[in-house]
Amino acid sequence: MYVITEDHYGDPAPRGFSVQAHGGPTELNLVLESLLLAAQGLTAAEAIVEEQRSTLGGLSVELFGSAAGLALHPRIPLLAAQLGISLAEASVGAWTMGETARAVRIAQERYRDTESLLMSSFGTVRHLAQFPQIYPHLVDPQGDKALADAWGRTALVSLGQGSQLLLSLLARKHPVLRATEDGAGLVTQSLLEKARRISRESTQTLAPQTHRLPATPVERLSEHLQAHSEVAELGDFSISSRPRPGERARHVIHIPGLELPEGLEELDLDGLAAGELDLSAGRGLNSLLDAGTNDSAHLQGVIDQALQDSGALPGDELVVTGYSLGGLHALNIAAGGTLASKYRISQVATVAAPGREGPAPRGVRTTSFQDANDPVPRLLGGPGELSAERVQVTYERQDPRARPGGVFGASHSLAHNIEAIRLLEAQAPEHLDQGQRAQLAELTESLRGDHETTVYSTDWDSAGVERLQQTIAELAGRLEDLPAVGGSGVERAQDEAVEQR
Repeated sequence: MYVITEDHYGDPAPRGFSVQAHGGPTELNLVLESLLLAAQGLTAAEAIVEEQRSTLGGLSVELFGSAAGLALHPRIPLLAAQLGISLAEASVGAWTMGETARAVRIAQERYRDTESLLMSSFGTVRHLAQFPQIYPHLVDPQGDKALADAWGRTALVSLGQGSQLLLSLLARKHPVLRATEDGAGLVTQSLLEKARRISRESTQTLAPQTHRLPATPVERLSEHLQAHSEVAELGDFSISSRPRPGERARHVIHIPGLELPEGLEELDLDGLAAGELDLSAGRGLNSLLDAGTNDSAHLQGVIDQALQDSGALPGDELVVTGYSLGGLHALNIAAGGTLASKYRISQVATVAAPGREGPAPRGVRTTSFQDANDPVPRLLGGPGELSAERVQVTYERQDPRARPGGVFGASHSLAHNIEAIRLLEAQAPEHLDQGQRAQLAELTESLRGDHETTVYSTDWDSAGVERLQQTIAELAGRLEDLPAVGGSGVERAQDEAVEQR
């Protein structure tokens, strides 16, 4: 077996731009969804047959449960036999259709579950198999430390709790894989449930001030994302409305990522326990809880209010794009709730966003973009269920100018993903099949135009923020009481590796 050692690690080779795309209108996905449509038809037919059976049963009781059934007319027994046969046939038919529909649904669910598990497992194996190519970047002073940093963070998340033993064994020789114990698994469930309850009971409202972005011509998704890169600095989401003569208006909603509290890097457990963490940001921890535990109900409410203020009408078309946490909000919006019940959501595009379990809603084309070395898309357990209308694009892009850092690594940044999507758009025939290119073209068409954008800000009620701060302080106090554990972070691990050389 070939073993890479510190005195024989090879040269840090550049990583080429690569893409893996899954989902879309493949033959298998179209067949599966045709079967689901057939199952829905069988369920509807079962209900009709059950109704007919009930009617025939009532007629039988009325005829033969009265004096009329005692008539000695020669056709009465024949009618009774015919009704009995019809009732039996209706019962057997309804049962057969119901069981067939249920079998189709169970088979489809099991296939999708297996598909998701295999995708996640193969993705983890493929990621870890790249270690021999990443190792030279880690130990060589001229290597790409940002790439090694992002790869290591993603490896930690991909392995998960079930693979901690393997991770520990690798970490003994290669510090970049050393897992830090953050104590998250030691947090009591009561505190987590308390935070969820506080989030649901909190109130998010629109702030009175808005900002306008200058009109920018958009021809591609990458240009749309670039044009909306300022939204995070000005507010919490944006709306671009486009009247269309003879058609329903289209409104493009963009939701940025998580807004981390100022001074977070300087805070320690003592500061958290003392309640020094500012949680008032509209896209802060309250918004994260809203997305993760409340299906973004709070955010959907304020977006609906903003749409009404901008003149949107029920039935108008919505196109939703989101980055990071904003992408999870976008998936929640598509899955149902206030906005889906009031407007027609046609397209959803997410960038570097956590996955959402379950199938994509029918009629909503969902396209997800992510870097292979970004841990965030794997935080909630991997990708959602693929379908003919749901495409997942995973690329790997190396940026020699990037530097290690950030909470989630350099590969998670919006700028990094915009450049990767720009490359993908320029090379689409090389990386996407015909159906996936068609879906990307439809998304691009829905974003194309020269339009003005309004940026909206939100506020959380002070009582809810205060209660959440108290919960975080209580959590920090419990973590502070835990015994100190060893382990180094990725940045320290990189320094150690260079020193060892």
